[in-house]
Amino acid sequence: MTNLNDLQQIREFVQIAASGSISAAAKVLGLAQPTLSRHLSALEAQIGAPLLRRDTHTMSLTEAGRILLADAQELLTLADRMGRRLRSDRGTLRGHLRIVSVVDVGQWIVSRVLSRFQRLHPLITTELHLINRPTKFIKEGYDCGVQIGATTDRRVTVKNIAQLNRRLVAAPSVLRDYPLPQTPEELQRLPWLGILQPHFFSRDRVDLVHNNQTTKLKLAPVMLLDTVTALREAAIEGAGFTMLPEWMAGRDIAAGLLIELVPEWKLEPIELQIAHASHEHLPQRVKSLLEYLEAELPKEIHRLDRIER
Repeated sequence: MTNLNDLQQIREFVQIAASGSISAAAKVLGLAQPTLSRHLSALEAQIGAPLLRRDTHTMSLTEAGRILLADAQELLTLADRMGRRLRSDRGTLRGHLRIVSVVDVGQWIVSRVLSRFQRLHPLITTELHLINRPTKFIKEGYDCGVQIGATTDRRVTVKNIAQLNRRLVAAPSVLRDYPLPQTPEELQRLPWLGILQPHFFSRDRVDLVHNNQTTKLKLAPVMLLDTVTALREAAIEGAGFTMLPEWMAGRDIAAGLLIELVPEWKLEPIELQIAHASHEHLPQRVKSLLEYLEAELPKEIHRLDRIER
């Protein structure tokens, strides 16, 4: 018996045998009797032997029918068990996730949100890579990523999910050596601390907006550092002025560690993005994580910006 590629026909045959007639089985299955008869004939054609002996009043199984019935019942039991397992697992995420994030967002924000996701799905395991250099997303095997700046891998799909507000700040000690800037142009007198990675657009330039007027500054950094956290430490130490995300700057300004410069001029927010491989067949655990990140990362940023944590 080969080419039995229609499980429904086998299920119908088992019901015929259990019901004792085609007409009785048709009622149970909700099919018209001629339709069920055609399905049975198609199954017999595949097998190459009759499965039933029919006369006016009785129906019985042939030898081929008895053999098929025993195997079919076992097959359907297995198929039903598999279906139940798949349905029960549909709401239970399991497996491993590799996530990459820019360093400071990963440390301050993604790690917290990812921890809450893992508590919701305890059969998921995760690893979070914190990297500021451009990544070869697919080649390095990441399931999804959280990034800012220009996309460096064209094989990924990127979606903006939140905006990161920033402030220009310097330590009070810097302003003992330089007059407090009143205009964007006067900022160029102060030593500038830039982010090392050029794809973040914060290495040597600052764009400031006030009343729909934009001023673009080209700065010569006295120090380039690889993370925003390192920039914060250098700024507090008095090495120069820099831009920090709201969730860092707000706390340090409130504590008197830093002073906001030209506060009437605003930095344009930068987009926070989530990324994944550019294909439709993502595992459910990846889809669920992407949905969770999209919903929860903006909330966590808002909490941090309001100094709620």
